[in-house]
Amino acid sequence: MESNDKEGVCFAQPTTDEERNTIARQCKATLKMTIPLVVDGMDDRVGHLYSGMPDRLYVIGRDGKVVFKGGRGPFGFQPPEMEQALILHLLDKQ
Repeated sequence: MESNDKEGVCFAQPTTDEERNTIARQCKATLKMTIPLVVDGMDDRVGHLYSGMPDRLYVIGRDGKVVFKGGRGPFGFQPPEMEQALILHLLDKQ
């Protein structure tokens, strides 16, 4: 995508888990991401289980349960709804 070129995060498709992890680390550093990043395996098992294509935002509680499942991105992203779900979840756990 043109935006990936602009942000400096355009890479060839990885062929190994090691390459995928390296690209993820480079993207995290380049985009100055401060949240934890989790990388799926080459079989994309988690992505398939969560219907993550092309991408989707989730909030997973400390108990491992899904607290929020957003629409398919990028057009289904609703950051304010995700933020509200996260805040409510955190307030409920205090």
